[in-house]
Amino acid sequence: MIHTIFSFRRLRINSLTLTFICVQDQLQNCKAFSQLQFEELVIQNAPCLEKLIPLYFECGLQVSVISAPRLRTLGFLTDWGDHSTKLVFGSTVIQGLRANSLTTAVHTVKILAVNVNILSLDNLLDMMRFFPCLEKLHVKSWSSGEKNLWHHKHRDLLRCLDIRLRTVVLETYLGSWSQVNFAKFFVLNARVLESMTFHVEASLYDEEFLAEQRGKLQLGNKASRDAQFHFTTGTSLEAVWETKHLSDLNLNDPFLCR
Repeated sequence: MIHTIFSFRRLRINSLTLTFICVQDQLQNCKAFSQLQFEELVIQNAPCLEKLIPLYFECGLQVSVISAPRLRTLGFLTDWGDHSTKLVFGSTVIQGLRANSLTTAVHTVKILAVNVNILSLDNLLDMMRFFPCLEKLHVKSWSSGEKNLWHHKHRDLLRCLDIRLRTVVLETYLGSWSQVNFAKFFVLNARVLESMTFHVEASLYDEEFLAEQRGKLQLGNKASRDAQFHFTTGTSLEAVWETKHLSDLNLNDPFLCR
């Protein structure tokens, strides 16, 4: 784990044995230290790398992956303006959660975590096309923003999109229509979904709220017969933000509480 980086802008990784990289920088007012700010992580050659976890960066971070054929877990991707993540896979550049093109795809990534300012189903669908074998999705959102209406907009897409998601975790769930429509897309279309967890703000969590949400989400019309839906308080991501050692994380899925 690399924490709070000074003195160089780029780190290049060449390792035949490294399996897990977690890098974090919580330097405040990074522009005052622009000559020292870490800007880019380059995965040059890492044949055993399975987990790549760039956490919060005050001035954003570019992650360039040249060769990581076993990469399975990735996050957090962010779209927070100056704090946003720039991810480069070959000729594909993903800024925040927007891809310049989807001419290539990364089939090894199974677990993805995103921390977004504005919840956008369109952007997440782009990520699912780029990572077509995705099985677990963790989403933390702060602003409703888009309505995320999809019934007519993505009607043609649903005929060809193979949704392989088995687990979806929604953090900071407030029950806004943006969040409801986003979640309902997976409720009604993810045919192999096994679990969807809603981390609800504690001030909203009561039986009336839960009953209302179950109705809005149309859980009775779920596409996957085996899907289970869980409403809980708190968050599973705080431990990730605060971790100082990789041993503190769940090694199967670093974005879940241990």
